[in-house]
Amino acid sequence: MTIQVEFATPNHIDIRVNGLMLRDDVDSTKYQIHDLMQEHGKCMVMIRLESGLLGMQALVSWDDIDVDHYIKEHIIRLAVVGDLRWRDSALLYLFNSMVPFQIEYFPSAHEELATAWLTHPVDVASNG
Repeated sequence: MTIQVEFATPNHIDIRVNGLMLRDDVDSTKYQIHDLMQEHGKCMVMIRLESGLLGMQALVSWDDIDVDHYIKEHIIRLAVVGDLRWRDSALLYLFNSMVPFQIEYFPSAHEELATAWLTHPVDVASNG
């Protein structure tokens, strides 16, 4: 599988993506994330686009299966870390539809900054 999902407390889901993202892998990953969120509640999510990432299969979308809405409602913040050449594709995928949480993209060299941003307390009044 090109996508690996790990849960770390407190309420942190870590996703590593490598190779070609195929629709079946993406859908399977979303079900894993859904199950983790049902068990642990709202989570912060870190997506790491590994150096071996080749791209995304056409028609891979975040808003196309039954668990997508639940996942969106249970993400506190989402950080994407990877090579800047993947930034536009990743954000286009994630912003395919409106999301009720903050998303930030960080270059690979700034993984520690991404972790700090992800775990910084969210100010609900200012949404972030």
